[in-house]
Amino acid sequence: MALQLTNSSTQKQELEMRSITKLSLVVAALVLTGTAVQAQTNNASITATANVQTPINVLGAQQLNFGNVFPGVNKSIAATDLTNAGRFDVTGQASSPVTISFTLPATLGSAGNTMPIVSYTGVHAQNNAQTGGTAFSPAAGASPSLNASGALWVWVGAQVQPATNQAAGVYTGSITMTVVY
Repeated sequence: MALQLTNSSTQKQELEMRSITKLSLVVAALVLTGTAVQAQTNNASITATANVQTPINVLGAQQLNFGNVFPGVNKSIAATDLTNAGRFDVTGQASSPVTISFTLPATLGSAGNTMPIVSYTGVHAQNNAQTGGTAFSPAAGASPSLNASGALWVWVGAQVQPATNQAAGVYTGSITMTVVY
């Protein structure tokens, strides 16, 4: 019987060793796996990107021309008058929406004399012939889009109201158009 006890005791020790070895392996695997996961998730990278658009360019292409004006006789130039309306040409990023706004003079001046300029009208179009153009009020501005080539044309008309005793002279004022994306 002594031989059996020794044999049984040896088997028990072998089982305990196997259990300890298995437990050690499981613990080691958990420690290594936990460390690997932690190392993979405690930092990351992303890429920063920016798409620079074509800058906007505005050109004052044609002056608003009232021509000869007579004292006491109002004179209007329609925004649809391709010969006399003021025109701005805009270029920028193709097919992009833009916002246009104006600084409009209330008067034209000549050597200390002034003459009211009122009733501003406007048309914006994606071609230089106004085909399919849209009427708008320059005082309110507009939000058109540039065409597929990145162009837009804007015309401005108005009315001058000379007094009956308006002094003779060449009267001028600046109309400024600002365009932003």
